[in-house]
Amino acid sequence: MNKPRKFIDIVIPFNNEYQNLQILIPKILKTIKKIKKLKFRLIFVDDGSEDFSFELVNKFKRKYKHIILLKNGKRYGQTYCYKNYLSKFKTDYFIRMDADNQDEPKHLIKISKLILNGYELILTERKLRKHSIYMIVLTLLYNKLISLLVQEKLANYSSSLVCFKRKFIPFKNLSNNDHRYLPIIAINNKVKKIKVFSILHKKRKFGFTKYGMYKKIFLALPEFLYFFYRLKRGYFKN
Repeated sequence: MNKPRKFIDIVIPFNNEYQNLQILIPKILKTIKKIKKLKFRLIFVDDGSEDFSFELVNKFKRKYKHIILLKNGKRYGQTYCYKNYLSKFKTDYFIRMDADNQDEPKHLIKISKLILNGYELILTERKLRKHSIYMIVLTLLYNKLISLLVQEKLANYSSSLVCFKRKFIPFKNLSNNDHRYLPIIAINNKVKKIKVFSILHKKRKFGFTKYGMYKKIFLALPEFLYFFYRLKRGYFKN
């Protein structure tokens, strides 16, 4: 078993997620308290919220020393949030987690066990998805396309809950929506030990997705092809 890391960062960008964060933060705190062999920091990145999300997280921050709160000047999107985080902090591992409360924090327990067993990239695959049939089909097509282009056959290549070994994720050239392709960047940078495990998907109760169906249908393929072009040009080498 590998030596326990001092810190694992859970990075959660948010934009107007007050109601979801009210539920999510206590769940995460309760879960990580059960994990004894790793120490966690919760790093929240406010991406231009106009509700009381920032104030809510700041209230928890005053109570818990392992909560850190960053703030973007305006809404720049998730990729900028991760770039903001990666430029400021260096840990062995970081976990990407959405603020929409659709992924259960209890899965952090399994992710922690996999970290301690030396896995370098840990992805989750949503089962019994609560998304529309269009979203499910698009995800299947996306995974088929990636399997043709990436020399690593996996059940899933993109997760809202995913853990990375930090050294495989450079940040300087991240732009647009590159946060969606961080697992592919890690694979391209020769990550060795990969695990994908299934989780149940909960339907969003509050708020709405920031990436609508129009963008998924008409912009996803050009966006990915532009990313893949830059990947092959060596933009994301570690």
